[in-house]
Amino acid sequence: MDTTNLNSLLNSVNHYYAQNNAEIDIKYIEQLLKETEDFPIISFDIFDTVLTRLFECPIDLFACVEGILIEKNISLPDFAKNRLIAEETSRKYYAATEFQEEVTLDNIYSELLLFYAGQENELNLAKNIELNTEKSSIIPVIDNLSLIKKLQEQNKIIYFVSDTYFSKQFIEELLLQAGISDYGKLFVSSEIMKTKHSGRIWEEVLKHSGNKKIFHIGDNLHADVIQPKKYNIQTYHYSRLFGERRLGAQLTPSLVPFSLLQKLNILSQKINSDIKDEESNFWINLGSTFGAVILQSFISWLSQQINKYKIEHIYFCARDAQVIQKVWDLLEMDNKHQTTSSYLYLSRHTLWYPTFYIELATDNRLSASSLDLIVNGSVTKGDTYETYFQRIGIDTNILAKTNFKKKFGSLTQKFDFNKINEIKDFIQNKLSHYLLKIYYDQYDKTISYCKQEGLFNSEKRIAIIDLGWNGTVQTALTKFRLYQGVKKKLYGFYYGFFNRSVPGCLFNNGIMKSAFFKLFQQREEECLLENTLNILENLHSADHQTTKSFSKNSATDKYIPILKPDTDSSYINNFNRTINLFQQSALQSILLWKKKESIYGISSEWINTSVAKAAILQVCITPNHSERKYLGKIQHSTLNDHKKYYPLITTEIPTESKDVTRLLLQGGWPCGVIRYWNENKKQIKPEIYNKVIRFFDQYPELIKQYLVV
Repeated sequence: MDTTNLNSLLNSVNHYYAQNNAEIDIKYIEQLLKETEDFPIISFDIFDTVLTRLFECPIDLFACVEGILIEKNISLPDFAKNRLIAEETSRKYYAATEFQEEVTLDNIYSELLLFYAGQENELNLAKNIELNTEKSSIIPVIDNLSLIKKLQEQNKIIYFVSDTYFSKQFIEELLLQAGISDYGKLFVSSEIMKTKHSGRIWEEVLKHSGNKKIFHIGDNLHADVIQPKKYNIQTYHYSRLFGERRLGAQLTPSLVPFSLLQKLNILSQKINSDIKDEESNFWINLGSTFGAVILQSFISWLSQQINKYKIEHIYFCARDAQVIQKVWDLLEMDNKHQTTSSYLYLSRHTLWYPTFYIELATDNRLSASSLDLIVNGSVTKGDTYETYFQRIGIDTNILAKTNFKKKFGSLTQKFDFNKINEIKDFIQNKLSHYLLKIYYDQYDKTISYCKQEGLFNSEKRIAIIDLGWNGTVQTALTKFRLYQGVKKKLYGFYYGFFNRSVPGCLFNNGIMKSAFFKLFQQREEECLLENTLNILENLHSADHQTTKSFSKNSATDKYIPILKPDTDSSYINNFNRTINLFQQSALQSILLWKKKESIYGISSEWINTSVAKAAILQVCITPNHSERKYLGKIQHSTLNDHKKYYPLITTEIPTESKDVTRLLLQGGWPCGVIRYWNENKKQIKPEIYNKVIRFFDQYPELIKQYLVV
């Protein structure tokens, strides 16, 4: 990660927050003052109740510490991951051997010696950096800071009760830093070796209460609400800053800027906003942080590629690159690079059919990759043969002239996936003649449109911009250009690629570069990429439907796209209600960066492709509750006719082992589906859940342990 200085970043964010404190929840304070009237002692949890970190997830602090270690040339590779593992291992060890309910920071760092033998000095430095980073990132929770002051005015006794590996002295220092010095008692699990989680710490609290009634406030439902009630302590669940652990980016230092953006965005939310605005707020907030980071970093990276390869004209490919073009235009990149750019109305349909035609016209047969597209990429479970053949443009009258019925049975039968290779042979040997005629019309219109748009210019250096994945757009356009006698290679700049498809295209296609997911990655990295595709594609949706074909406008003599009809404006209405809010919010954040302003104290210099990749993995691999709720509802189609859609997270629970893989992959978001299934695990038979676990065997171990429970 190309950092300037992580401590300066933390200071900048802290300074921003000091000048822009969170809005105080007045109704909450009034409610708690009323509820605590009859209680002499008011007890507070500390972390995410009275104090909170500037990081979205507490463990993100370990990533920040690793980044600072790198800056200081202190060699403790993978510190953040190992720090997390060491804490978990330490807890298990001391629970089993010493019957301790809690561990200390010293216990954890002793465990870290197993990873870094002989590096006691470096680990001591790391521990000091961790403690200093805690102090730099801790801020008071404004609601409860205000509540405590009002309670003290009523002569209430204030207790603090915390489950933590930090020492009592260090917690006292954190409270003092937040302006809290006048309180009754502080109970810290690392000193008492009893925890809120077990409930036993309340025995100690009650010993000091003098039989006075206690009211406890905290963010953890189990430790702060359920357990103290067993000791006749009244409780309140404070959930404003309740967070969920993420491990998608596997605690790389690159996640730090995004983590800070996310937390400051949470702290900046308005209090008591109307529940009907919840979904709108989700899309706006996601766009202002996640969307802005991805788009800003990609354009910065793209700018470098345009310079490096001396590109003259840039094509932003429909539909995924429409919002990318908006950012390019917003940042006035054509002026900066002295380039021209345009939007290219293309789709799978308008690319595949001309490709098939060219192959049939030149080789009298379809390539293996085209047969994969025409069969594997065009059929889905539940399709009949008739539905499938209509999708690829084959009428039943044509099939009646062949031996299809004798070979495969009735057209109304369900497509038999065991006969895919036989279907490919049938198409190749029996339908090629018909396909040549059928696909000519689309070939002619697409080629005419491409010619009009300048794609067959043999002089200019031209590049296409798209999300990527399989490189099919560049492959198709390269074939079109060669068929038109243009041998000069295209350039392609993308978000990412699959190893299984793109490497074989490089020789024919020319330069293909990706910003976030590189070629020749490990299988575990590709597993993660698979979870990002449908989310990123939908977040990059355009304000129009897919291109079905082209027609010539008689008045202008220009070819214009024929778009899929938007019945009852359902597409555009849904787009405006969701994705458009996301995109517009991202553009607003990027506009601030363009003006050299910071967002929550974070300038654009901190936003690069490593930071964006970390953000993508955090959201797509370990989504929080709101992301699962709203991203999971997105309907996605993998077929070229866009007639069959599936939600990214299915609500169907597997009842048989054979259902597991299909349901996990149906919406293209296994990591989202498994989180839903975990919430409903009681409905899944153990032997079926074991198959679910095996599905994730090729994922990185840290992520697998997080996903399967």
